[in-house]
Amino acid sequence: MFQIPVENLDNIRKDLKGFDPGEKYFFNTSWGDISLWEPSGKKMRTKSTANVASKRPRRVIDLETKLKLIKDYEGGKSVMVIARQSGMSHSTIATILKNKNKVMEAVKGSASLKATRLTKIREGPISDMEELLMTWIKDQTQKRIPLSSMMITAKAKSLFAMLKEKAGSDYDVEFTASSGWFKRFKNRYSLHDVKVSGESANADVKAAEEFLETLDKLIVEENYLPEQIFNMDETSLFWKRMPEGTFIHKEAKSVLGFKAFKDKITVLVGANVAGYKLKPFVIWHSENPRAFKHISKHTLPVYYRSNKKSWMTQLLFQDALLNCYASEIETYCWENNIPFKILLIIANAPGHPPFVGDLHPNIKAVFFPPNTTSLIQPMDQGIIAAFKAYYLRRTFAQAIAATEEGTGKTLMQFWKDYNIYDCIKNLAWAWGDVSKECVNGIWKKTLKRFVHDFKGFAKDEEVAKINKAVVHMANNFNLGVDEDDIQELLELVPEEWTNVELLELEQECLAEEEAREKKTAGEEKELRRKFTVKGLSEAFADLSKLLKKFENMDPNTERFSLIERNVHGALSAYKEIYDEKKKQTKQTTMDVFLKRVTPPQ
Repeated sequence: MFQIPVENLDNIRKDLKGFDPGEKYFFNTSWGDISLWEPSGKKMRTKSTANVASKRPRRVIDLETKLKLIKDYEGGKSVMVIARQSGMSHSTIATILKNKNKVMEAVKGSASLKATRLTKIREGPISDMEELLMTWIKDQTQKRIPLSSMMITAKAKSLFAMLKEKAGSDYDVEFTASSGWFKRFKNRYSLHDVKVSGESANADVKAAEEFLETLDKLIVEENYLPEQIFNMDETSLFWKRMPEGTFIHKEAKSVLGFKAFKDKITVLVGANVAGYKLKPFVIWHSENPRAFKHISKHTLPVYYRSNKKSWMTQLLFQDALLNCYASEIETYCWENNIPFKILLIIANAPGHPPFVGDLHPNIKAVFFPPNTTSLIQPMDQGIIAAFKAYYLRRTFAQAIAATEEGTGKTLMQFWKDYNIYDCIKNLAWAWGDVSKECVNGIWKKTLKRFVHDFKGFAKDEEVAKINKAVVHMANNFNLGVDEDDIQELLELVPEEWTNVELLELEQECLAEEEAREKKTAGEEKELRRKFTVKGLSEAFADLSKLLKKFENMDPNTERFSLIERNVHGALSAYKEIYDEKKKQTKQTTMDVFLKRVTPPQ
């Protein structure tokens, strides 16, 4: 029990009647009851505290918010300022900062930024398996491939078997992918319902609606303009593939070059709300293709990079953002006389680094929630499908022109001669065919403002119209294709990553992260500042010389004396540091001297 003066508790005074406000009363609390006592010791009444004060609701803080708080603190804001701006208590902020290492480890461990619990980072094949499994799930989701719990657990077992074999015979842990593990796995990575029967079932409508509200609030608070809001997404393009069932496809199976029909490139495209399209970013397996001979890659109509698997990695995305798009967007902002302050909205894909928002001071990144991109990501609202259809139309138009030039070239010869340079030119042409109205229309499902006058993009109608034109051109060669064949070709997705490829991708990401941390550590080491006796001595010597020059020029001695005194006063803190360091240096020198001259006992 403990006693507290009642006059300090307004909510209790209002609830407990029948005492003189001029007197001092006390109450004892025990098991949720309040007993009111007079100063003489006489008990007046007992009141349950159930209705006196309600319990304060517990606030759940996700990883994304914790990262922002840590970033604000490291940026120079005090704990008190952060607490006031975030509406959290001082102790809550202090606890988050104290657990900074745990937060960063959780992010590195591929935890969702919306996760609210910091789970212990486990090591070994099971932990590695879960990270690879999450990479696979993200890739399948991005490709719109339906998933079920059975498919995920089967993949988990397959990955674990591979990792266990690599761990050696000493590792004897068994993994059965039980329902309990699957439930904990979903909680650890903040996965929603993964049982899917088509795209609509895969989409999290509630999460999408909540995200749109949060995004709109951010746009209003930060005062973003339509020109400052961008979306990017990558897609795979089988740049030399023909529709199944055509004679050219069947003939290609019997020749050595058939592997070219399965060759793909990854294309990153992006645009803003105002309709401005970013230059495509292309990834292929060859760093210096033979087709680029005598051609400077800087003069290509795309940004070109290479990766042995032709896939987007975190390092390549970082390269695209910092070395390509940052300067392009800055130039665009300057030409349109708007501030270089960008809001980038992207999917939480394996190739997108979670720290993307920290890469550039003028670019803020926001991730779409899991399983919502098909609903609200602009690039998923038909623009990529139209882009691929335009590419196919452009390529067939070239084929027709090439075979009608009187050279006797056949379609097969054209296709064999068709190289990555031709592909890139056609790709850039196709991206140029995507109209401003189309780019405007894809934002209608993402934003609550700026889009009211947009007509929207009729994806199915536009793509069907292009497909019809492609079928007409294709049948000039008697290929015998219809619109369904063309649509099937456009919707073709890359083969599922094998376990070995998943492991290679994870190792590549880890290597990139390690290289980034080493680079950051090196930069911090280079930028680390400290006072030295020599540096301070030189600075004060330079100051004396500077003041001497002013003294020699100033005819007013009194004025110079006042200025000299003020300058030395302003720098008094540095003078104290200098004196202290000189004192420490002299003491160290004296200690060393005494050690040398003191005779042995």
